[in-house]
Amino acid sequence: MSIKRLSATDGIWLSLESPDMPMHVAFLLEFSAPDGDAARYVRRWRAGLTAPITVPQPWNLAPVGGPLTRLVALMRETEEIDPLQHIRSWQLSRSGDRRELVELATRIHREQLDPARPQWEIHIVEGLAADRFAVILKVHHSLFDGASLMRLFTETYSEDPHARDTPDLFSIGRSQPDTPREASNPWRGLLIALRGVLELLRGFGGATRDALRRKRGRKDLAQRAYQQPPSIFDGPITGARELSLRRYDLARFKRLAKAADCTINDIVLYLVGSALREYLSEHSELPQESLTAGVPVDLRDEGDDRVGTRAGMMFTALATEVADPRERLAAVRAYIGAAKQHMAGLPPNAVIGYGLAVTLPWIMGLSWGLRRTPSSHPMGISNVPGPRNPLYWNGARLEALYPISLLMHGNPFNVTCVGYNGALHFGVLGASDSLPPMEYLTQALDSALDELTELLLPAERKPLRSVG
Repeated sequence: MSIKRLSATDGIWLSLESPDMPMHVAFLLEFSAPDGDAARYVRRWRAGLTAPITVPQPWNLAPVGGPLTRLVALMRETEEIDPLQHIRSWQLSRSGDRRELVELATRIHREQLDPARPQWEIHIVEGLAADRFAVILKVHHSLFDGASLMRLFTETYSEDPHARDTPDLFSIGRSQPDTPREASNPWRGLLIALRGVLELLRGFGGATRDALRRKRGRKDLAQRAYQQPPSIFDGPITGARELSLRRYDLARFKRLAKAADCTINDIVLYLVGSALREYLSEHSELPQESLTAGVPVDLRDEGDDRVGTRAGMMFTALATEVADPRERLAAVRAYIGAAKQHMAGLPPNAVIGYGLAVTLPWIMGLSWGLRRTPSSHPMGISNVPGPRNPLYWNGARLEALYPISLLMHGNPFNVTCVGYNGALHFGVLGASDSLPPMEYLTQALDSALDELTELLLPAERKPLRSVG
C-alpha cells in the first residue's frame, strides 16, 4: 500500500471534514441520450461496468486515519475498487420535476463521503424526461477544485457526437501531487521546491504585514479580509443545505461587460452584491457597511494536471451599502481591481501563501473545535471558465452543468458559476438552518440582471433565463 502526502492547502480540506462541514464539491450534469431513450443508455452503460478494477490517482486515494493526520494529511492508494460501491442510481418520482431534481442533488451533497473508500461518488438520476438523465459527481476538495474538474470534463468528453469510445471519468488519471513533471531531474526538483518555499514565505510575509495594518485600524487595504460587518452570515452552521440553480445567456453577460468596460467576473460580483442587497433588505437586515467575499484564483499552468487544488484567494468588497446601481458597479470594479493589482506582481506560490496565511487564524480555530472563530470572508464567489462547444459522452449531449461548492462555519453561503456552450450556469448554496431560502436570493439575482440590462443595454429585451 502506497501512502501519499497532500499539500498544505489540500491537507486543510481533509482535516476540516465533519458532518457539519463536508469538504467535497460537486457538479450536476444533465445529458440528452443520443437515441432519445435515456433509460436504455444508462442501462447499457451500467452493464459495461466490471469489478474489481484498477483506477489511477486520484480515484484510488482514500484518507489515512490516526493521530498523525492531525499534523500531516495523508492518503493511501487502493489497489482495486468496485465501481458499483461508488455509483448509485436514482429515479425521480415525478417525471420532469426540476424541483425534485434540485432537492435530490441537495440531499446527496449534504452527505459525507465514506472515509473508508476513495473520495468520490457518481449518482445517476433518471426521470428528467424520456431522453434526459443527470449525473451528480461528488469529489473531495482535497483532490479536485472547480477548475481542475472542468479540465477533467473537457479532456474526457468529446466534441464529436459520433464518438463512442469515451472513457469513464474515474479512469482518467492525474499526475502525482509530489512529482510534478518539471521535477523529473532530482536537482532541478530540489531547486523548484526551494523556490516554491521562498515564494510561500513571501506570501506569508505580505499577509502578516496586512494583518498588522488591519490591527492598527487600516480599512483601505487592497485585500478586504476580516473586514465584513456583523450579519446573518456569521457563526456556526449544521449540515443542512439548500441549493438553487440559474442558467443565463453568456452572450448577454459579454455585452454587459463591454458596455461597462469591465470583465464578466466584475459583472458576476456586481450581480451577487446587488442580489444580496435586495435579499437582506427584504428577508433579514442589510448591514450599513459592505459585505465582503473570497474570490478564488486558478493558478494552474497550461497542462498542469496534478492531483489536488492549486488556487489562491482574493478578498473583495461587494458594495452592498451603495444604493445607486451605477455607483455600486463602479465600486465593485474598484474593489476587485485593487485586489487583482495587489496579486498581479506575485508568483503563484506567493499568492497561495498569502491566502493560507490570511485564513490561518480562522482555519486553526475551526481545527480546534472553535466554531465561532471569525472568518476571513463570509462567503465565496467563483466564476470558472468552461468549454465553448458542446461536449458528448458516447453520443449523449451534455446540455447543462451546475457547480455545487462547499460551506464552512462563518462561511455559510457560496455562489459559483461555470461557462459552458454559450451559457452561464449558477449554483447557489446556502446553510438552510441560518439563512432565508436560496430561491429568494436567485430571484433577486434575476432582478439584478434585469436592472443592469435596462441600465446598460436599454435597447435590448430583458434576458431570457432558465431556472435549470
